[in-house]
Formats: sequence, C-alpha cells, structure tokens
Amino acid sequence: MAGAGIWVGLLDLDDSEPIRGVSGPLGDDHGMARVLIRVHHAPIGYVQLPAAPAESLTARAASLAEKMLAMPLRGHEELDKSALNAQDSAGWMAEVCCPHRFAASGGAGVTVIVCTRDRTEGLRECLRSIQQASYEPLEILVVDNAPTRDDTRELVTALAKTDERLHYTCEPDPGLSRARNHGLARAQFDLVCFTDDDTRVDPGWLSAVAAGFAADPETVCVTGLVASSSLNTGAERFFDSRYSWGEAFEPRRYDLTTHRHSSALYPYSAGVFGTGANFAIRRGAVTDLGGFDPILGAGGPGRGGEDLDIFLRIILAGGRICYLPSSLVWHQHRADLEALGEQIYSYGYGLGAYLAKHLISGLMPAVLLGRGLRQAGVILGRTRQASRAGQMRVGGRRLALTEARGVLAGALCYRRAARRHPALPESHDRRPASVA
Repeated sequence: MAGAGIWVGLLDLDDSEPIRGVSGPLGDDHGMARVLIRVHHAPIGYVQLPAAPAESLTARAASLAEKMLAMPLRGHEELDKSALNAQDSAGWMAEVCCPHRFAASGGAGVTVIVCTRDRTEGLRECLRSIQQASYEPLEILVVDNAPTRDDTRELVTALAKTDERLHYTCEPDPGLSRARNHGLARAQFDLVCFTDDDTRVDPGWLSAVAAGFAADPETVCVTGLVASSSLNTGAERFFDSRYSWGEAFEPRRYDLTTHRHSSALYPYSAGVFGTGANFAIRRGAVTDLGGFDPILGAGGPGRGGEDLDIFLRIILAGGRICYLPSSLVWHQHRADLEALGEQIYSYGYGLGAYLAKHLISGLMPAVLLGRGLRQAGVILGRTRQASRAGQMRVGGRRLALTEARGVLAGALCYRRAARRHPALPESHDRRPASVA
C-alpha cells in the first residue's frame, strides 16, 4: 500500500535528464510525487501525480506538465523569443524570464551571508550548495550568532582551507537582526544575499539575483522562490500549504508608484514581497535606512518579522523590490508537530511585533486594522487547507490558535521593547503610504 508521504522532484523539460529527487530517492512510503517543472532552469509550476510506477514517472510528469502548465510554458517561450529578437532593447520581463541568458561571471560581486546558531549539520549542507553556485566573484560569509560551542567556527575553518571564498565571523549578541547587521558591516561586496542554514540553494540562484539587479537599476532588493524540499510528514505538508513561499512563478516588481500589488493592505501586507530565507539587497541603500531592527528577528525580543520590516521600509523609502522565481532555494520545513508549533508561534510573534512597530511609529494607517481583520477569513481558509494537506484536524485548529496567540504576544512585546531601546536611525516622519 502506498504511503502518505509526497516525494519532491525537479524536472527540466529541455534536457534529457530524468527527474531528480530534491531530498532523497523515491521510496515505498511515497504515495504521490510533486515535481517542480522548469524550462531553461526557469521554474514554471508544479505537477502532482501518483509516484508509482517509478520507471514511468519522468514521462508521466512531462506529459502532465504539457497539459496542466500549457499557458505558462507558452508564455515563457514567447518571452524568450522576444528577448532574442529584441536583444538589448528587450523589456524587463523578457530580460529576467530566462536563466540561460544570465551571466555567471563578469558582473557585480556578491556576498552571501548565512546567519546561524548551533546548527552545524544543516549549515554544512547549505554551504555545500552555495559553494556549487555558478557565479563569481563570490564571497560566502558565515555569521555565528551567540554560539554556545565551537562547531560552526571549526566547520567553516575546515571548509575555508580549500575554498578561499569562505569566511567566518562571530556576533556575540543574540538576535538575527544583529547578526544580519554584523554581516552587512563586514561584507566585501555591495550586493548582499541572505539565506538560512536550513536551505539549499539552486546552482543558478546567484546569477538570477545578479540579473535582477542588472535588469533594473532602481531595484534595491531581489527576492525569490522558496520551495519545499521535503513533504514526507504531516507537519511539513501543513507548513507548505499554510505559507505561500513557493507559489509565485512570474517575475514581479513592487514599489509605491508604478508597480503596486492589488492587495488592499499594500504595501503593509505581510509576505507579498518574499521571505527572509531568500533575499538580496544593495548594502548601501539598506545601511542608509539604519539596517535591520534589532528588536525584531529570531533570537531577539520580537522573535521574527525583521524581513517583513526591511521590505516595507525599502518600499516606503521609494525603493523597488524585484521578485524572480529563478532565484530558487529549497527549504527544509520542521518535520514534527512540536517543532512546527514552536515555529508557527514565533512567526505569529514576529508578525505581531512588525505590525505593532509600524502602528506605533505612525507609518501604518490605522484604517488598515479594519481591512486586516477582514483578511482573517482568508487566513482561516488557508489554515483549514493546510490541516487537510497535513491530515491533521484538531492539530490544525490548535496551530491556528498558536499563531494567533503569537501575534498578540508579539505586538505587546514590541511595545514594551520599543520603550527600552532607542529608535532606529530611520525616517519616522514620512507620511503613511497611500493604501487606496
């Protein structure tokens, strides 16, 4: 009898290679397969189909993709043709749609910062994937945040013996925002990429990031697709369904004027721009904003929300964020319910802290509170969908309550913490952005 797990695979339609497993081989415990379909290494979408028989999985997935993803496949082909015909005069969408034209060298240098704390095994796999990225010049900077042992330093030191691109530094004060700021101050290059120690990056990740900045000089931040690397457990499937990290397959741009999202909460809507597991910034522009808020971020008082905060501040300052699905990383979700509950509480906590910060500062119009409450039904719907995906009923409702408690606790925490900490050196006197 087929198992309940979902095997995750990757299939490039334009080469002759079979489906590749993202986190291991196909097994008897996998009843279904989810396959990320790409053309020219550009993610097009997912297909999901029975895993058995394994020997025909590649052919069946390719056939299903031709049917289910016919429109995006045709759209990619048309954009690719227009870019080839127009060459230097191609529009932005055509320039960023196809990774086979992205330069792997000769462009701006990139520093990748990985902030970590006592998670050496996951970090090892993350660093191996970054070392295999097809881009140069590259610096890989590991920020060890308030470590309790020497494992991370020893790992990076050993790897650096054969790879001079790797560097180690330590931020003794806990908090992801402090670690990110520490890394920014020591980065060799102005283009700085961030990813987490529980991800593995695609080999084309950095060339896609660099292409995003090169295609639009107004871009201050590039975000990308964060796909689930494993869906074996109910906890992993719940997280995958609840959070929309890996659902957008078209390049997008965001700013305050010509590139606005349709959400009534824009630009304050959480998660529209991307997530902290996969983003890159122009260091100078973010430094001018005062860097990351030390109250926010995992390990700090706010437990999270530093990514939402920096994205919003970039937009409010007149900057532009570019989302490219070809900037792809794979994320390892929490595999058990206890760890998932802790993570969801922290996510809610960080969201609450983020909302409190911008309400207190006056940057977020109070009218958005009412609009946000009307979005509660959408969130509840996603939670129910996630509960079905993870095959958890009572557990799903408990996780929804856990997240809600986190939001309230995070909001109260930020208010208390803001009274004890000096304000960030950013512009708090800007008028709130239009939400019309």
